[in-house]
Amino acid sequence: MIVGIIEDNGEKRAAIRSVVEKSGGAGLVIREGRSLAEARRLLRAEQVDLLVLDVALPELDDGTPTQHGAFDLLDEVGRSNRYRMPSQVVGMTALAEVYDAAVERFGRELWSVVLYDRSSTEWSELLSAKIRHLLRVKQVGEQEPDYDLGIITALKSPELDAVLDLPWGWTPVDQLGDATRYHTGTFERQDGSFGRVVVARAPRMGMPATSAVAMKLGLRFRPRFMAMVGICAGHKKGTNLGDIVAANPTWDYGSGKHTRVDGRDVFEPAAFPFPLSTRVRGLLEDFEGEHEVTAQLRAAFTGQRPNSVPKLHIGPFASGAAVVARTAIMDEVRDQNRKLLAIDMEAYGLASSATELPFPQPDFLIMKGVSDFADEEKGDNYQEYSAYMSARFLAHLCINANLC
Repeated sequence: MIVGIIEDNGEKRAAIRSVVEKSGGAGLVIREGRSLAEARRLLRAEQVDLLVLDVALPELDDGTPTQHGAFDLLDEVGRSNRYRMPSQVVGMTALAEVYDAAVERFGRELWSVVLYDRSSTEWSELLSAKIRHLLRVKQVGEQEPDYDLGIITALKSPELDAVLDLPWGWTPVDQLGDATRYHTGTFERQDGSFGRVVVARAPRMGMPATSAVAMKLGLRFRPRFMAMVGICAGHKKGTNLGDIVAANPTWDYGSGKHTRVDGRDVFEPAAFPFPLSTRVRGLLEDFEGEHEVTAQLRAAFTGQRPNSVPKLHIGPFASGAAVVARTAIMDEVRDQNRKLLAIDMEAYGLASSATELPFPQPDFLIMKGVSDFADEEKGDNYQEYSAYMSARFLAHLCINANLC
C-alpha cells in the first residue's frame, strides 16, 4: 500500500505518519510532502492508495498556507490527465473554521475529512479504520471492471433505439433467470483502443424501475462507468428544445415532508442530491454552451428538429414520480433550486444505484435531451431528435474525450 501524507506542520505530519505505520502492515510505503507542489509531483509519479491531505497548504515548501489550498489541488487533479487519481483521500485539518467547507468539498467525491486534535484520539482512530478498510480491499484483489460503459434507458422508443442505432456491433444477450434483455457492443476510441459497452432498458418509467435495472446491470457486467441518456423536460428560463442537460446534481424532488404551518399545507423538501464527479464535470465543461460537436450532430439528424443549435448545459436536474405537463409543477420544483434546468422520472434512480454498487464502483453521468417544457403544450415532436442528440453526444465523449 502506498500512502501519501501532505502536511506542512512537522509535528502533525509525524503524528499522522505514526498512525499510518501502526495500521499499514507489511509492504507499506509512505511518501511525505509539505506543499501543493510536492503533492502534484507525487500524484504525477505514483498511484497512491491513500492520500492524507492537509486542507490548508502552501504552494511551496515553507510558504504561507492558504485555508483552501487543497480544494484547488483536487479541482486540478480531477481535470487533468497528468495526474493519477488517488484511490482514497482523507482531508485533515486542525482549523475548525474551515472544517465545514472541507466536508462539503471533499464530500463531492465521497471522500472524508477528519478534524485533527492532538488532545484527542478520535482523529487517529478514524484514520486507522480507513487504512484497515483499504487493506481488506487490497487483500480481496484489485478487480478490474468487466465493461467500460453501462447505459440505461427508460423507454424503448426513442431512447433505447437511439443507443442501438450507434454503430457499435450490438449483440443481444439473455441472462438465465433475468427478464431484462441486454445488448453488448464495442466502440473504438480515437487513440485506437477499444471499449466494451452494455445497454439495457428499464421495464417501465420511473426511479424504482431504473434503479432496479441499473443495479442488475452493475452487478452482472461491472462497468467502470454508467450513463443514462434519453429525453427530459427542460425549464424555459434555462433551456431550449433540443438542448442537452447533464445532471449536476440530481435529486428526488418528491422527497420530504407534507405538513401544515400556520393553517397552510406546506411541503418541506428533504433532498439528498448526487453531484457529478470532479473528473466528469471538468470534462463536460470543455463542451458547455454552443459547440461545434453539437452543431455537427444536429446537422446529421434527418428527422424533425428545432431551429436552434443545441447547447450543452451542466446543472440541477430533478426527478419525480409522475409525468409533468403543467407549468406550475415545474415552478414548484424550481423553488427547491433556483437554477433548475430539467426534470425527468429516472435520473435520481440511476445515480443512487451507481453510488451503492460494490467495488469497483462506477462513476456515472445522466445526460438527456430537452424534448418539451413540462407545460400544457407538452408534445412528442422532438423526442426522437432529443434522444438521438443525447446518445450521439455520449458516444462522442466516450470515443474522443476519454469519458469511459
